[in-house]
Amino acid sequence: MNLENVKRDDWIVGGLALLLVIFLFVLPWFHLSVTVGPFSASADFSATDDPDGWLAILAVIALLVLIADLAVERFSPQTDVPMIGGSRENTRFVLACIAAGFVALKFLFHIHFSDFGWGFYVCVIVTVALVYVAAQARSGTAIAFGGIGSSGGAPPPPPPPTPSAGRGESGGGPSGGSTPPPGS
Repeated sequence: MNLENVKRDDWIVGGLALLLVIFLFVLPWFHLSVTVGPFSASADFSATDDPDGWLAILAVIALLVLIADLAVERFSPQTDVPMIGGSRENTRFVLACIAAGFVALKFLFHIHFSDFGWGFYVCVIVTVALVYVAAQARSGTAIAFGGIGSSGGAPPPPPPPTPSAGRGESGGGPSGGSTPPPGS
């Protein structure tokens, strides 16, 4: 296993997908409280719990397939895996959108903002970030948060030298130009 094959963008996409899998299982999606007289009871439920935990399970499956797709591409590039839309990046974007769709359906089936736990809001933020990052990776642009690109802030490489008119050499004088041909 060669970790040098894994790009920074891959770490971000895979990391967000893995975080979302963990958050869907662990964080409190719903928080319910019942008070009767002097007695009160409360319970927290993760996204994979009822009601409609199957939607979160389908989101988790899509996320695990996304992670597996990324791992197969980077650690076993000779393995031929079906693609959606002709590229691995597009496949991962579609899988991220499928997971986001299941998270959105779970939300739409139970719109009661007073019942949502803090984990719901964290999951929504991570889901939006995952779709954004997967879209950036699909388009081939560097993943940027707040203007920081994948080059780590390094300046772009200088352009290659251009050949001189008719001579096929690059300029070498102090002014960057070439010397005129003899007899001009």
